[in-house]
Amino acid sequence: MSIRMSRATFLRAAAGAGLGAFVASGCGSEQNNRGGAGSVEGSHIILQTITALEPNFKKFAEAYTKQFPDRTVEVRATTDSPPDYAQQLATARMSDSLPDLMFNVDFLADTLADNNVTLDLAPGISEGKLGSLTIDDFIDRFVGQYRPLGADDQITGLPVSADSSALFVNRTVFDAAGVSELPTASSSWEDLYELARQIHNNSDGTYLGMERPLDNGANRLVYGPVLRAFGATIYDFDTNSTDIGSGAALDGWRLLLDSYGDVSTPYSAKPQSDPAERFDSGNVGMAVMSSANVPGLRGALEGQDWDVVPMPEINGQSTAGGGSYGLSIAQTSPNQDAAFAFLAWFYDSDGGMKVAQEVANAIPPTLEGIKNGAWREQTPPENIAVFAESAQSAELGGRFPGKMQSQVSQALVTAAQQVLLEDRSIDDAYGEAQETINTTLKEESGDS
Repeated sequence: MSIRMSRATFLRAAAGAGLGAFVASGCGSEQNNRGGAGSVEGSHIILQTITALEPNFKKFAEAYTKQFPDRTVEVRATTDSPPDYAQQLATARMSDSLPDLMFNVDFLADTLADNNVTLDLAPGISEGKLGSLTIDDFIDRFVGQYRPLGADDQITGLPVSADSSALFVNRTVFDAAGVSELPTASSSWEDLYELARQIHNNSDGTYLGMERPLDNGANRLVYGPVLRAFGATIYDFDTNSTDIGSGAALDGWRLLLDSYGDVSTPYSAKPQSDPAERFDSGNVGMAVMSSANVPGLRGALEGQDWDVVPMPEINGQSTAGGGSYGLSIAQTSPNQDAAFAFLAWFYDSDGGMKVAQEVANAIPPTLEGIKNGAWREQTPPENIAVFAESAQSAELGGRFPGKMQSQVSQALVTAAQQVLLEDRSIDDAYGEAQETINTTLKEESGDS
């Protein structure tokens, strides 16, 4: 399974899927909620991840035990199916049988924290349980994804890689289509669309100019930073509301909906699945993707000339997005000190982060790792340093509480369908989507 499948497909679909059982489990046990339990030396801890990431985590575990022979890490892989993944965690929480360490992801972090699945790491970090590292050594914007909404003093996970987006460009496709102009750091979204149309028209459709930026209409990596650059508020915690379908946001949707047709492909409510329409096919000129896709592309596009450039700016603001998956310690783990010891090794630039850069092209979520990490020397793409800048400027906001993200995505897919397939106005379709989302937010919070 590719990186794209392991992260993008899982992350888009997982929010809210099967997570009702977490709520049904109630608060459960409050034991060990400050991270002081178990012995480090001679420890055996269990780390649970999704199937697609199992090979990487097994390599991390092997490297850890090689350095500390009396400590072992058992990696348990679970399905990549979001409902099954969520149900397994829910069942484990209800029976107090969660693993010691677990895969987490930015938009599930609030739900897991709300239901007492994940440990607040902040006290342990303050007590020095990450060794020489302090929370100030991490890129704050990525750690912020694991600070529960309304509880900014807590940290329920740490990011594994500071993933952010850039514009991926296949020069081989541009050359084959006879398009000599290439995107640059100063290109606008409209400039990219024009180049994409040239690729499509010059090649009579043999090549695609661009992979669908919005996918089925709900790609948060793209719409989040674009709408924010236009001045929209994706989610306001204080008012428990969004203006995702009114005012400034509408300008963003007009821009993004123009990307279907001869810029990319006609709209479909289904996520892009045709291999020939994806950037990694070698038939597509451009794509907005995350740095997490780089390792897979090195194999898929071997022999082709491809690179990355910064995302366009709107109103002087970058439209780079980002996100992360992370590691969390279970609140009920009897081995929390041993789990912290693993994290201390994992985030050390000479320990796990060195392995992660070699094995998974991880971009360390630390200030030192961004500046001097070995990932900067790995090519292609030649311009890989773009991700150092975008990681520190990417728009990571727009989280909705708990399981709301899946409902937000459905409302946005419906709005895109209405505009592109049913000729409904953008104002009406997205206005209704906003109303639906805000109503559901109030119902979920009990304010209706």
